[in-house]
Amino acid sequence: MRKIGFASAYIGGTNEPAIRLSEKIVGHAYSNSSGVYFTTAGAESNESAFKFARYYWKLQDKPDKTKIISRFHAYHGVTMAAMSATGMAAFHKMFGPLIPGFIQVQPPYAYRWQGNEDPGIAAAEAVEKAILAEGPDTVAAVIAEPVMGAGGVIVPPPTYFPKLREICDRYGVLMIADEVITGFGRTGRWFALGHWGSSPIWCPSPKG
Repeated sequence: MRKIGFASAYIGGTNEPAIRLSEKIVGHAYSNSSGVYFTTAGAESNESAFKFARYYWKLQDKPDKTKIISRFHAYHGVTMAAMSATGMAAFHKMFGPLIPGFIQVQPPYAYRWQGNEDPGIAAAEAVEKAILAEGPDTVAAVIAEPVMGAGGVIVPPPTYFPKLREICDRYGVLMIADEVITGFGRTGRWFALGHWGSSPIWCPSPKG
């Protein structure tokens, strides 16, 4: 801690404590994790994830894949892009207009779900409908908190994340797990998507 406080990671620099910590984090993270990018807070993490998603698709020669799908009641921060992904209108009122290209859908909120269908499957299908409405070739990623925090501590039905991953795989859309609230053991696992046998998605192209 004493060493890392006096070393900058600006423009790609690093230091030995940061490297050692990165190795430990990757060792505990999802099996498809291979690196760590340190930020100062959750909002900056999500802003960086949006940028990584756009960068990734440009490398895949798909520069039009820029849109981000999030959920109502979600909280992803209050910097401009993170606020645009946040699905809580109270954080928008005095700071709009929001950044274009952010689309919100119904969350897997079983208590408030209207209808008789499985809310986990139906909420995942709401993401699918948004992808199809916008066009899969324009959607970069879906961002989701494994357990929605500030929006009401909403635990998803067990069917939600497996179905969401299947949908993202089908259409070649990345999935960003916002684990600011749930990561590092807070739910009994190192990272919460493990409860549903899922992980963030990084696929090179649509399947099939």
